Amino acid sequence: LMPTESDDAQTSVPLALQRVFYELQFSSRAVGTKKLTRSFGWATLDSFMQHDAQELCRVLLDNLENKMKGTSVEDVIPGLFCGKMLSYINCINVPYSSKREENFYDIQLKVNGNRSVYDAFNEYIAKETLSQDNKYDAGAYGLQEAEKGVIFTRFPPVLYLQLMRFQYDFVADTNIKLNDRFEFPPILKLDQFLAEPKPSTYKLHAVLVHSGDNHGGHYVVYINPALNGIWYQFDDDVVSRCSPRDAIDMNFGGSDDPDMRLCTNA
Repeated sequence: LMPTESDDAQTSVPLALQRVFYELQFSSRAVGTKKLTRSFGWATLDSFMQHDAQELCRVLLDNLENKMKGTSVEDVIPGLFCGKMLSYINCINVPYSSKREENFYDIQLKVNGNRSVYDAFNEYIAKETLSQDNKYDAGAYGLQEAEKGVIFTRFPPVLYLQLMRFQYDFVADTNIKLNDRFEFPPILKLDQFLAEPKPSTYKLHAVLVHSGDNHGGHYVVYINPALNGIWYQFDDDVVSRCSPRDAIDMNFGGSDDPDMRLCTNA
């Protein structure tokens, strides 16, 4: 379905990913990922360095989506991961507005100032008033006061949320990692954040946890494969059964205990 026969075995991400899944299915030995990381253009040393999880996900999805174009499965990636949002500007005093629909494959949610996923979504769609020195140029109507914002028009079947725990500290003049407590539920209902509310309920499938600071750290992922509440921890080559509390509650952040400073991208 996704032709890779003529691909370069050293540089083709789709071919390397196919190989990993084939070996996972049929190999009697542990499966390595060196060929996959090599296809990213990483040297051996790069494989041990910390990389941005969102960027890696986009590289994978972009490569797969491009490879699938012109085939019978070209709509698989956008069909699973692509949602739509509407960016708008509505003038307050004159009948003028501007709207633009955009695709998204992930949503970045602010941790700073928010206590939960729902708080962050409310901030995401909050309206901003354009006034005084920041008025909107409404063409023939000139500079006008307006409301600016975004609203979701469609959520994808698979929703990828990134929690923004890294931000620039202007006082310290450096990037810092936020350890603020931020809660996310096992069941997420997002009906209220759609332009036309309709049932949009998600079950938490995986939690990617980063422990460390902005200079480096370690990633561990918790996965609920069958969406039945049975969770597993994947820590490099060690896979173990864990409780829902270990996978979810223990990764909200907010603890001053150095051993508990686990901040998550869910």
